[in-house]
Amino acid sequence: MDQNIGIGRLKVVELGFNTTRMLFTFGNLAAIAIDALADLSEGSKLALSVAVVILNISCVLSFDAELKIYAALSKDTGDENSAYAKNGRETPWGVFRVFCLVICVAAAVTQWMAING
Repeated sequence: MDQNIGIGRLKVVELGFNTTRMLFTFGNLAAIAIDALADLSEGSKLALSVAVVILNISCVLSFDAELKIYAALSKDTGDENSAYAKNGRETPWGVFRVFCLVICVAAAVTQWMAING
C-alpha cells in the first residue's frame, strides 16, 4: 500500500475519532447543564433523556467503527517492520472498543437516572 494513502486515511480516521470524542464530551456536558439549570417539564425530561440515549448510541457506533479502522490500518501498512505496524499489532483494540462501549452506556444510564430521578 502506498504510504501516502495510508497516512491520509489515518488522518481522516483520527479526525473522525476526535470529532466523536468532542461530540460525546460536549453533548453530555450540555445535557448535564440543561438538567441542572433548567426547570424541565415531564415532556422535556423525556425529550432530553431520549436525546442523551441517541447521542451515546451514536458515539458507541462511531467509536467502534473508528477503532476498527485504526486496527485495520495498522495491519495494512505495507511495511510490517514499521513502528506503526508493530504498535498496531500490540495494541489491544478490542479492549478499547469495550471501554468506549462501557463509558457511553454508563454516561447514558447515569444521565437518564439524573434527569428522571
